[in-house]
Amino acid sequence: MLDKLLFLAQKPALWQRSCEPFWDDEHISKGMLEAHLNPDWDAASRRHSYIDCSVKWLASIIPEGSKILDLGCGPGLYTKRFSDAGYDVTGMDYSRRSIAYAKEHDTKTKYIYQNYLEMDYTEEFDAITLIYCDYAALIPDERKTLLSKIHLALKPNGLFIFDVFTEKTFYGKKDRTSWSYHENGGFWSDKPHLCLEAEYYFENNTVKVDKTIVITENDLREYLIWDTVYTKQTLLDEVAPFGFQIHGIYDDACGSPYTGAADTLCLVLRKG
Repeated sequence: MLDKLLFLAQKPALWQRSCEPFWDDEHISKGMLEAHLNPDWDAASRRHSYIDCSVKWLASIIPEGSKILDLGCGPGLYTKRFSDAGYDVTGMDYSRRSIAYAKEHDTKTKYIYQNYLEMDYTEEFDAITLIYCDYAALIPDERKTLLSKIHLALKPNGLFIFDVFTEKTFYGKKDRTSWSYHENGGFWSDKPHLCLEAEYYFENNTVKVDKTIVITENDLREYLIWDTVYTKQTLLDEVAPFGFQIHGIYDDACGSPYTGAADTLCLVLRKG
């Protein structure tokens, strides 16, 4: 176990993936659902007042009665609001716990437990949303796969709406490490455990990985959560090969006019 710990304690290679489940872990998903449902947290989901603002704006640009697919829907915070507004809505998420909660509290929306990188639709939806910067948690090959699948899943002239963090989020940040002991369990495990945590930066501070090693009496687990930040130009360059047209650029997923000064960037793409 010590040899494994010494190996895992090193800085990971760029885009290295961990093998442990995260979104669908039986214990971690409890904490994630709690974070989603807390109306005042900007954690797994944005605070609910922001979601209200975001859905109001999205409803102003997505035609009435459209068929919407919300990727990474969690427990249905956006999807239920869309359904209540009269849209034909499908939500997809890779957390059994979140999907179960969503189905229990929203019977109008169709909910699917699936990794959205494995979805398979052809000209099915008028609009697809991916909100709260989930896009940039994917590694490059995954982002290419997702953009291809979204383009295929949209009807002609359909909209893809998503947001990312900008380079301002990582400005001046440096690699750092810390540790904490949780005698009564916590977010990562219900057992007493030691957490070794690190932030590592790559590619001129445009890519970050949050690395957590969770040590219990009989187990050792590693979790790697990636994030990429963008400028307007780097994001447009990334989506350019996939056949989308630029429909709109905003500072955030509430439709604030683009200034380039915000810590988020929201892109609305139209299928050509």
